[in-house]
Amino acid sequence: MAAGSAAGLLMPPAQAVTPAKDAASAPIYSCVDANGRRLSSDRPIPECLSQEQNVLGKDGTVRKKVPPMLSPEQQAQKDAERAAQARAQAARMEQVRNDRLLLSRYPTLAAHDQARQRALESTQKAIDTIQVRIAQLETERVVLANERAGQGFKAVPENLKMRTNANDGSLEAQRTLLHSMEAERARINLQYDNERQRLALLLAGLPPGAQVDAGQPSPPAVPAAR
Repeated sequence: MAAGSAAGLLMPPAQAVTPAKDAASAPIYSCVDANGRRLSSDRPIPECLSQEQNVLGKDGTVRKKVPPMLSPEQQAQKDAERAAQARAQAARMEQVRNDRLLLSRYPTLAAHDQARQRALESTQKAIDTIQVRIAQLETERVVLANERAGQGFKAVPENLKMRTNANDGSLEAQRTLLHSMEAERARINLQYDNERQRLALLLAGLPPGAQVDAGQPSPPAVPAAR
């Protein structure tokens, strides 16, 4: 037999040592089950899925810990907590963007007050016009009432009835419109009040996106022009 052939017979195949090497380096899972028994395995232990398992190296040291498997209820709660954290993070990022935009639009409180006045102009003009019209209709209403009283016990003419009904309808419509425009004015003022309060904090040094603690002192209030 040739020497090369004999050597080939004496040399074990390279892959023959692999399983032993893998077994020596494979991690070992260890845990104590609900009955107090210490168990070990080369893979996660089913009896300990509901509790923490240690992953040991070949020298017996703990390489890592495998957390317990969550129940469906626990997993749902964890998912809800993660979703809440994601929403909170998105809200913080949105606050940062809004704060930076606020600072870029209004470098001073005076600039913000001027913007409020411009925003209120058209609404206030509409309110003034409506109030004038209501005053006119109320004057007309008095005239119509006197004219009706002058009829005494006579039947009220149809023309007078029609004019009175038209006056009533116009007054109701104008008062409804006035209420709507006053609500719009209040909405605008509330928006600018909230913006101004935040802007004052930012101008005083509050970082964009930061939350204000309840006990944190606010900068002195400066009345806004209305």
